[in-house]
Amino acid sequence: MTQQKPEQSNQTEEPYWHGRRHHRDVISAILGGVFLILLGVLLFLASQGILSWDKWWQFLIMGLGIIFLIDSVIRYQKEGARGFRIGRLIAGIVLIGVGVAFLLGNVSWWPLIIIVVGVAIIVGGLVRSRQNK
Repeated sequence: MTQQKPEQSNQTEEPYWHGRRHHRDVISAILGGVFLILLGVLLFLASQGILSWDKWWQFLIMGLGIIFLIDSVIRYQKEGARGFRIGRLIAGIVLIGVGVAFLLGNVSWWPLIIIVVGVAIIVGGLVRSRQNK
């Protein structure tokens, strides 16, 4: 019994990201740099004893949330509602809420923030679904 070889095409296989924007834009580069600066400042403050090692990561979480909020606002103003991504806005709000909860010592209720955001996403999806019909 002879085995058949699979047909080979002359076309080279293109990467899965072909046709997509796989390079970073200016906004992402700037905000990525801001994140690294924030991380460096917080670690420096903790190493100097100005900020407790127990608290620096809470400020990092809040700072990342603020960066996500800034990113969503900039992209909304730049690209309009068409290019607006609600995910970064929601992630920013959740991260700020969780960071504040840990900073204030209210660690028992912070999961409620995630539950409320999840419910809001479901309700928003259902409303958009009915509007499209």
